[in-house]
Amino acid sequence: MTAVEAGVVWITGLSGTGKSTVASIVSDRLTGTGCRPVVLDGDRLRRMMPTPPGYTGAERRQVAEFYSRLAHELAGQGHLVLCATISLFHDVQRWNRENIDGYLEVWLRVPLAVLKDRAGRAAFYDHRSLGPGQAPLRNVVGVDEPAQFPSEADLVIDNFGDTTANDASDRIVDAITRWR
Repeated sequence: MTAVEAGVVWITGLSGTGKSTVASIVSDRLTGTGCRPVVLDGDRLRRMMPTPPGYTGAERRQVAEFYSRLAHELAGQGHLVLCATISLFHDVQRWNRENIDGYLEVWLRVPLAVLKDRAGRAAFYDHRSLGPGQAPLRNVVGVDEPAQFPSEADLVIDNFGDTTANDASDRIVDAITRWR
């Protein structure tokens, strides 16, 4: 593999699609070739913020815009950025395409029915699975918050069934090496 130049690999999809896992594997594989990517994981970034943002549509959009600007800044300083985030807003995706040199958009696609069956996700996606006295989660993207799935993704990976996180990572690493 040749050295990878600066840019942003935007790995998006619903919660539970494997974005963090796949980004971590891609990072490890690239690091093994001498590249040192910067990983921006949406959940980890939220926990670092001094005032954790909420989950309404407006708050999610503000966080997505922050992730875009941060990834843009790091790429502008010569880094390859792997950003694992839900951030399913067409205007954010469009801003990325228009403003980030070396932008590669990856959509990890998993049907909601499959996500409901994944370990630990039933209560997240299926309010009927909650126990007595438990309040359902609100503002869940794909359930009661709209998801604007990518309309121009450079790579769409159906990350379920026979596809493993390693398979998805292989496809992304291959796309990165061909992208330059």
